[in-house]
Amino acid sequence: MNKEERKFWDENGYIVLKDVLTKEECDSIRKIVIELAAWEREKGSAHIYDHDPSYTAGYTPKLQQTGSLQRVWNLINKHEVFREIIQKPIIIEIMNELFDRETPHHKFTLNSFQANIIGAGGVEQKLHVDTPVPEPFPPWIMQANTIWLLDNFTKDNGATWCLPGSHKLGIKPNKIDQSRKDLVQMEGNKGSVIVTHGFLWHKSGSNNTNNSRIGLLGAFAASYFRDISNEEE
Repeated sequence: MNKEERKFWDENGYIVLKDVLTKEECDSIRKIVIELAAWEREKGSAHIYDHDPSYTAGYTPKLQQTGSLQRVWNLINKHEVFREIIQKPIIIEIMNELFDRETPHHKFTLNSFQANIIGAGGVEQKLHVDTPVPEPFPPWIMQANTIWLLDNFTKDNGATWCLPGSHKLGIKPNKIDQSRKDLVQMEGNKGSVIVTHGFLWHKSGSNNTNNSRIGLLGAFAASYFRDISNEEE
């Protein structure tokens, strides 16, 4: 990140990287995601979250025409293209910067990489954070997330909402926070990647269009998460 990008990140908890993927790459990857999602629905193993703003896991054999969200998990095991893009130099460079510290280990690891398909009419998500640790949160970064836009993210199709600067609050949003009016939408053109702090308050918006909106979600964590869990090995 240059100085302006780093300042924006420090103040707001996210940045938008433009043109990480070409439109042709987005279209090709989107087709692969659709095929994977259809295959998992056909086999009855699809992760479908129907009409539930909390996205509590549930499994159904078919993706509803409207109001549903489907996630395709473990992408790096399902097609080589996902292994390629998650290691793009710009992503690795940013993660090295965000997780920079003195350590004999790798600075970070890939936590998960999944596709997120919000169907036409899909409801908005609850405001939340992605880093699963107790409050109060530490002042240092533990997780950073990447949102890969395979479609344009707009106000109409549910571009991700966030509360800028909330990564510094040290707490999760509560019930009252769900009705806050000071959130902003992180809109962007397909091919962009939004990098977010793991403590940033955010949620998917509602998809009020007639088309599905597809993105990829890649989460990275500081390597000491793994170091601690493997302490006795």
